[in-house]
Order: sequence, then C-alpha cells, then structure tokens
Amino acid sequence: MGLDQYAGFRDSKGEVHEEFYWRKHARLQVFFAKQFRKQKEKELSTLKYKNNTMEDLQHLGFNGGQGGVTITEEVVKDLEEAIKNGYYDHFANDGFFWGQQFQEEQVNEYKAQDEKFLRWCKQRLKEKKEIGYDCSW
Repeated sequence: MGLDQYAGFRDSKGEVHEEFYWRKHARLQVFFAKQFRKQKEKELSTLKYKNNTMEDLQHLGFNGGQGGVTITEEVVKDLEEAIKNGYYDHFANDGFFWGQQFQEEQVNEYKAQDEKFLRWCKQRLKEKKEIGYDCSW
C-alpha cells in the first residue's frame, strides 16, 4: 500500500494513460493536490466529491477516481518553479502512505525524471495533446 503516481495522455473518457510513473514522491503529490483543488474548486465547494473527509484520509489530497489533474500551460509553469525550488513550498507534513518520512530523498532521486516530465509536458502541449496526472494511494 502506498502512493502510486502517473501522468500521460488523456483519452476521450478523461482517463490518464501512463507515460510517467512515480512511487511515493510526496512533494510532487502535494504540488498536484494543490493544482487539483484549483481546478476542481467549484465541484469541491458543492460537495460533488463527498469522499473528501477526514475519516477516509482524503484530507491528504485527491485520490484515484476523482478525475486527476489536467496539465495546462499554467500547471507546467508552476511545476517548473516547484522543481527549481526543490518543491520547497510543497512540503508533505502528513501522508504516511505517501512516504512523507523520506520526501527530501525522493525530491533528489526523482529530479532528473521530473525535469524529463516537464520537457515532455511542454512538447505535448505544443502538439495540443490532452495530458494529465493521477494517483492512487
């Protein structure tokens, strides 16, 4: 059990097909949880996502089956800044299932992959492809 993260192309049903995979990259998850809240603000405010409660650990962020994050130029810009800063503003202060206890090491371990992912996103957006990020924990 733990955090599995993936990003890739979105199909016509909105599902993400894996091109990139991370395991317990807690700060990347915090980054995308913030993006999820921005993108789903209206749905969250109307309680469309009824499973966002403390009882089922959803206070830690979104989980699979909630639609994930659509990667836009704004998300890519924010991600580039987060990577440059070592995800400084995206500290996971909770999230045992996410590997928050070794989040600093994961930032370093995944740095090259995160940079490759960033370049991939920029290219796919130029090609007008629909891309996204999702997770399961």
